[in-house]
Amino acid sequence: MLGISPAWAGPAFEVFGKAAYSRTNLGVDQYTQTLSGATGMAVILIPQIRLEGRYTLQNQYQNRLSLSASDILTNFKVQTAIYSIGLDISLAGQRSTFVPFIFFGAGYAESVRTWDYTNTLLGQTTPGTDRRTGLAGQMGLGVRWRIAKSAAIDIEANAYSIDFYKPGALVDVSGNAGIRLYL
Repeated sequence: MLGISPAWAGPAFEVFGKAAYSRTNLGVDQYTQTLSGATGMAVILIPQIRLEGRYTLQNQYQNRLSLSASDILTNFKVQTAIYSIGLDISLAGQRSTFVPFIFFGAGYAESVRTWDYTNTLLGQTTPGTDRRTGLAGQMGLGVRWRIAKSAAIDIEANAYSIDFYKPGALVDVSGNAGIRLYL
């Protein structure tokens, strides 16, 4: 049966969800905030290697960015969605309580940026948008803390890049925490 090694009778599938939120105050009237999440399913190939399908969504917002004395960007938003598949490799035995792991994956990503550009001297505001789509590489490094026979807490630092093989690739690094259920 796919997902179960003959010498190992552990769970064959896992589902997971992870999320993170951060807010940074940059000044009296400037801040950034980020909300991200990932969810997916893993099929266990052998006890320490999983084939994972992931959906990652990241939203970033900055309320105000001064470019010069008269030029301001407001409502700067970035939303990135990544659909990926990859390998999650455990770096400790299946009976360990704390299991470090690495993840390598690839897939498709779409990142959309929107903003309002204001020239205060002219009193004009112009909306702007930029879209990037393409092949995405994704990596993660984390630890899985087994809290029950069928559940673990995942803490992961991860990075993705859109068009990572081209100069000027979009790269983002973040962290998240969540739960993994063993089915």
